[in-house]
Amino acid sequence: MQLITLLDLGKKINNIYSSIIPFDQKKPTGVLINFPADVKKNIISSVLDVYSKANDLDKIFSSAFHLKWLFEFTGQAFALPIESYQITAKAVQIYDLWLSEKRLPKVFYEKKHYFLREMVNHLSLIFIPKNGLSKDLSKKNFELCTSVLQIYERLSKSDKRFLNNRTKKHLLYVILGIADSLFSKEKELEGSSLHSNLSVYILKVLFEIWIQLGSFDERAWNLFKNLAKNWNCKSQLIVQWSATIFGLTKRVIGILYGKSEGTENLIITLSSTEKQLQPTILDISNKHSMFLWDKFLYILGNPNQISSPILFCQIMKGIKDLVELFLNIGNRRDYKKSKKSNMKLPNRPDGNTILKIFGKWLFEAVSKNTADCYEGTAVAFSILSMIFSTHFQNPFEQNYLTQFYSSIIFAFKNAKEYPNSIETILLNTKNLFLRNLDGLFILIPHYLKLIHRILTQKTLPFKSTIPLHKIRSSSILILKNLICFPNCFPNLNFQLIEGYQEDCITNFNFISLLRSCVLDGFNSEKNPENAVLLLLLMSLLIKETIKKQSTIPPLFLLTIQKFICQASEIQQQWPSKVLITAISILRSNSYLIDQINECSTQVIPNIIIGMSKIILKYLNEPNLIDSQSNYDLLIKSMLNTIADFVIPGQWIYHYPNVISEVLHTIDILLNSKPIVKKKAKENQIKLSDEIIFETKCIFTKLLNITGNFPLEKGSSSVSSSLNEKKLLEKLDLPMDEFLKYSRFIVKNNNQILTIIDSPNKIKNGNGNGNGNDEKKNINETNTYIIIRDISGKFSWNFKFRLFPLKFERKLEEYLIFEKLEGNPKSPTYELPQEMTENQKKEIEFEYDLPIVFEEILPKKFKNKKKNLQQALTIQHRLEEVYRFLEEEDKSLEYSINPPNPINKIDKVYKFNEARMLCSNLNLIHLENQENIKIIQPSQEFFNDLAELDKISERIQFSVGIIYVAKGQNKDLNGNNIFNNDESINDQNYKQFLNEIGWLIDLKNYNDWKGDLQFEKTGRYTPYFANYSTEIIFYTSAMIKTIKQRKKLLKKQKIIIIWCDDKRNFNPKLIKGEDNLIFIIIQPHYDGLYTIKIEDYSGITFYSDIIINDSILSKEILAPFVRTTAINLFNEIHHKKRDFLIEPYRKRINLINEIINKHSIEIKMESFLSTFFSGKKMEISKKF
Repeated sequence: MQLITLLDLGKKINNIYSSIIPFDQKKPTGVLINFPADVKKNIISSVLDVYSKANDLDKIFSSAFHLKWLFEFTGQAFALPIESYQITAKAVQIYDLWLSEKRLPKVFYEKKHYFLREMVNHLSLIFIPKNGLSKDLSKKNFELCTSVLQIYERLSKSDKRFLNNRTKKHLLYVILGIADSLFSKEKELEGSSLHSNLSVYILKVLFEIWIQLGSFDERAWNLFKNLAKNWNCKSQLIVQWSATIFGLTKRVIGILYGKSEGTENLIITLSSTEKQLQPTILDISNKHSMFLWDKFLYILGNPNQISSPILFCQIMKGIKDLVELFLNIGNRRDYKKSKKSNMKLPNRPDGNTILKIFGKWLFEAVSKNTADCYEGTAVAFSILSMIFSTHFQNPFEQNYLTQFYSSIIFAFKNAKEYPNSIETILLNTKNLFLRNLDGLFILIPHYLKLIHRILTQKTLPFKSTIPLHKIRSSSILILKNLICFPNCFPNLNFQLIEGYQEDCITNFNFISLLRSCVLDGFNSEKNPENAVLLLLLMSLLIKETIKKQSTIPPLFLLTIQKFICQASEIQQQWPSKVLITAISILRSNSYLIDQINECSTQVIPNIIIGMSKIILKYLNEPNLIDSQSNYDLLIKSMLNTIADFVIPGQWIYHYPNVISEVLHTIDILLNSKPIVKKKAKENQIKLSDEIIFETKCIFTKLLNITGNFPLEKGSSSVSSSLNEKKLLEKLDLPMDEFLKYSRFIVKNNNQILTIIDSPNKIKNGNGNGNGNDEKKNINETNTYIIIRDISGKFSWNFKFRLFPLKFERKLEEYLIFEKLEGNPKSPTYELPQEMTENQKKEIEFEYDLPIVFEEILPKKFKNKKKNLQQALTIQHRLEEVYRFLEEEDKSLEYSINPPNPINKIDKVYKFNEARMLCSNLNLIHLENQENIKIIQPSQEFFNDLAELDKISERIQFSVGIIYVAKGQNKDLNGNNIFNNDESINDQNYKQFLNEIGWLIDLKNYNDWKGDLQFEKTGRYTPYFANYSTEIIFYTSAMIKTIKQRKKLLKKQKIIIIWCDDKRNFNPKLIKGEDNLIFIIIQPHYDGLYTIKIEDYSGITFYSDIIINDSILSKEILAPFVRTTAINLFNEIHHKKRDFLIEPYRKRINLINEIINKHSIEIKMESFLSTFFSGKKMEISKKF
């Protein structure tokens, strides 16, 4: 008996691996071979019907010989023409039952493996190509082949005891023979569609059977490899290979790094196949999975030997998927707490390991200089770019770096010949310069030159298949990490490879190129996202160059201001988000006000005037903005930008036009309505109450801090610390007498004034409270005024002096020494070389200076004899006083006598004092009676004032700072990280703490300090404040105990991580439930640091002012991180639209509550008379 098979079974088993014979080399033989076709068909059909209907197979087949007889007829069923497909289908069904171990006679098990191999052989006959089939017959043939493939697939997954090794190998080679017989032809047989219809499914079953039953014999894999390279279904073969090796790679990663990174089973998913091909899940042992991964990876050989450009690109994409799997290890891991304190985090394979696997193929691929392979070459470049742009623990080997740099430079030099590669390199090396790679600087000039051409020219220097804005976006992101280099390395001198006109790039033309890239690129940019990126680069370049380049900061600031102005001229030209970001960037640079003024004194005035005019523009044309929320945010952002530039310092007093413009804008906002067209829509954008209230808040702040109560630079407090309780202690009066001198007034329903006319004596002496302090009379009264409003609490000490109309002495009485020649501005003079005895006696005097000059002289000079040097210094200071009087007060002359104040306080004095005080407080005008109310003082009233004083006038928040030493980023629990204390000897870290804020002593600091307490948490901590914001930094190393460190730090929404390790730090090591955003600082090159933001908040930021993945110089690191923390805090709370003015709302609400509770009714004339007479105010009744 002989049947058509794919194997010559007569050969010895040890030669079976090389005995695959195509179908057309065998001729069918058998007992029914010469029977007429109809007779043969009837006999086979009858035999199959009897078997399929028999209930007791053991009676029919009592011996193995009987079963062999059946196999003769069933085997012939597979050789019948396709027209007899119904008979063939019955034979397939019978074999399916037997191979599923169903309806098997007992004699089958006597020669089980022989019969199994026979069935496998018979089923393979289905795949003999058939010519000239109709559409219906082709469909039936496809269905039969599909059924057989399903049987083979199930057989490979059956119980391992059902198949011995010989049978497994037999099945492997039968399915391999089927694939080779179909795919090794140069062309399909005429009229046969079996090749195209079954190729995907045959390859799927082939790969899965080899996975299930794959031999460890190298000869078998070599045979598979040699046959596959000659198949004509390369596209489908590459798809199947990519899916299989992808699944195997995930399985191997699961073995090495756990199921959170990989898979516990082998999962093969064909992404481009028909719906019926569902993902295959196979349970493969660890050892077998590792073996299969190695074999299947190289089953197709070197991909660079594939001649077809399309297939070359296709297989390169498959390799790219594999590399991405390795690079993404650790990025998605959900670490759980472990009881093992020494448990370490696994690291991804380093770059050298990945390159040892794929490097030979990739470097060979990027060196292909053929036009038809440019797409595959571009994919190879993208893979290499991803590898070298990823952070690894170990440095790359020198030969890999050399090959990579050479390929990049060669591609840049031949941009026109490598168009796809150039765009791919730019898209995938956005973070390349964040990596600390040896010799990376060699690429800087080449990148800079290419980026300059991209950003400053209207067309790209190469043909691109990617939209222009994406190419520009990638170029801008790369440029972002080059900005820091000139500042950190002032002696830059990059030698260029041949092919460029310039010989080198020095520090000077480096900065010029940066400025041109950013400025020219911004002026020509049309894409909103790219415009935002370029605005951020301007801000970064301002910070990096402001100390060394006086031209760039003013230029960029005015460019941003001009952009905002121009954007307001054209309706809907730029999205509101771009304008809001531009304004926010201006505001974020307000802390550089002193340095900006040193560069140019006209920049800030121009910014403020510009902001004021834009506000009026949008006020009159609100529909230029797309929504009410964006309109409110835009106006408020500009108002706060004006405030941030105006409030620090007193520079604005030198620019009356700026004051006028600001006040005019505020006046329009508070008192006018925007112009609205007659046909206004229902959703017409308008000036909201929210904007009006914020305008009032900012106006009050400007008046109080910039006007009446100027804020000193570096001051940590805006409000005065003086209150009624402190005054009571100072005046040393009982409460009843204290109230006699006190007035409590409400003005305009938003201010509470405390006015206290102190008596003529105040507490004086050592202040030790022993009752022995002496009291002295003074010649003038002191009036204390405390003002409380939405912007805080402020106090005055009002002193009133009167001068006589006639002067009593001449100037010479006080200036008894002669003027000596010398520099009038110098505080000291040299002694004359010769001095007579009379001169020496003349300068030994006790001077009696008028009281008006006492405040300008040090105490040690008073009523004591002075030498010549001291006398001349006094003379110089007095001359400066008179010079000032002469220049500023035109009613006085230089030669007049300085008057003495009136010693006696009489009724006229008191009247004048009251008149001037009431006039200055705007209380003397009767028309203001409705705007003034009187407060009835009581203990409850003072308690309410104390509560009001507790409400800060600024936004207050805390930020955590954690130090991570080298090697501590592997600790799964993060315990070692919280063990770090003040013994840290990292000088760069200490410098960072000193620059991010002021180090305050919690023991003696009485203002807001968050949850920190000296007794529990430690003595010192960094702190920062300006007029609108207070930040307390919870520094882990400065907190006393580990328990307190964890408790406080894990409550912080924003945490700064100083990681003194160049390996990636995973914030989940220390992440608490409340931690949302981490700012990670890591060392780069000397003097450079990388900044990375890990965001777990899920918040959509309202602006794009957060710069992530950047390189910064040490000079700007601390203020940049602090500003970033403030911006992030604002982003977290931006949905709460009025959170920026929340302190104001709290204060005004409590002020209104106090007014309603404690205000009283009194006649205005009675109220005013108490000021003029000094009598206690009589209260009639409460409202």
